[in-house]
Amino acid sequence: MLRRGASLSELLVVVAIMGTVAVTVLPNVVGTVEARRSREATRTVVSFVGKANARALGRREWSGFVVAPTGSTAYAALDLHLAEQPIAYRGDTVDAALTMSGSTTHTRTMSGSGQLTASGTAGVAVGDLIRFDGRGPLFEITAATASEVAFRLRGADGFGAAEDAGLTRHNTPWPAPAPATHTFEILRKPMPSGSPLTLADGRCIDLFWSGFGPPQVGAVTDTYRRFNQTAGASISALFDGTGRLRQIVETTPAATKRLTVTGPLFLLVGRAIRAEGNVAAAATYNATDDSSGANWQYHDSFWIAIDPETGIVKSAECMARRSDGTLVTDVIESQTLIRQQLLADGG
Repeated sequence: MLRRGASLSELLVVVAIMGTVAVTVLPNVVGTVEARRSREATRTVVSFVGKANARALGRREWSGFVVAPTGSTAYAALDLHLAEQPIAYRGDTVDAALTMSGSTTHTRTMSGSGQLTASGTAGVAVGDLIRFDGRGPLFEITAATASEVAFRLRGADGFGAAEDAGLTRHNTPWPAPAPATHTFEILRKPMPSGSPLTLADGRCIDLFWSGFGPPQVGAVTDTYRRFNQTAGASISALFDGTGRLRQIVETTPAATKRLTVTGPLFLLVGRAIRAEGNVAAAATYNATDDSSGANWQYHDSFWIAIDPETGIVKSAECMARRSDGTLVTDVIESQTLIRQQLLADGG
């Protein structure tokens, strides 16, 4: 009788071939899956940011979106909210007004009996902005009580912020001292609005490496400003009524800081497990364990960039290797592809 089948040696050859295929092909398949998940998350975020930008068009109050770490996480942001800037606070009475009550070299103080009552100051905090008499510059509030606010010119030291170019303590139109009185409006920090967009499949916005800076390809690292590295800090981006990116707001448990936009806003989309492993610049690429290292060191992560002048949103894969195959070693260099897109489009 004729028997059909495979001999033991033939089966062993087949098993060996299958083993070789598994070793060479499966890692590439896994890598492709991870890249696809990050790409889909990036598309979702780009669409959400575009929605926030379109929503701001034609509105008087600035609005945008807010990104904050989720739950107990430090730098991995899974949720994005639309952001609303509350209606300007103008006091609890129709005739609310303040008078100059003191000053220092960099700061002025305004007060008014009963004008900033408890219900008003509940929404007034350090980092909010104040303007007097419906004109002039927006000052940064440095302290607030029920009846008094201290304020200064905007910027890290109170002077020289880009939006206040040319203003100094000598030529700034400070409010006239008492007995003159001044109406006021206070712009408060943005607040989350509506249901969040939640990223899935272990993807996140890596706030540790996200930031903003000039668009030049090859710019030195210190021209790229990463966001506040305090664990749990949230970031809000605000568009004006024309769609321009006007302001970035950093909020920590201790303070709120408004930042003048000096270049495109960059958001890094990658794996949450890597974002949670960030330790300053010590995150190191690992050829055998792609769950370690920084997200920007791997090609399955993506940069999202928002052009401040137009509000247009772009995305591109992180450049993890140079053309000669060597590893990219700098976060700015990893942004080469997205920065080239910005330049190509006039950003």
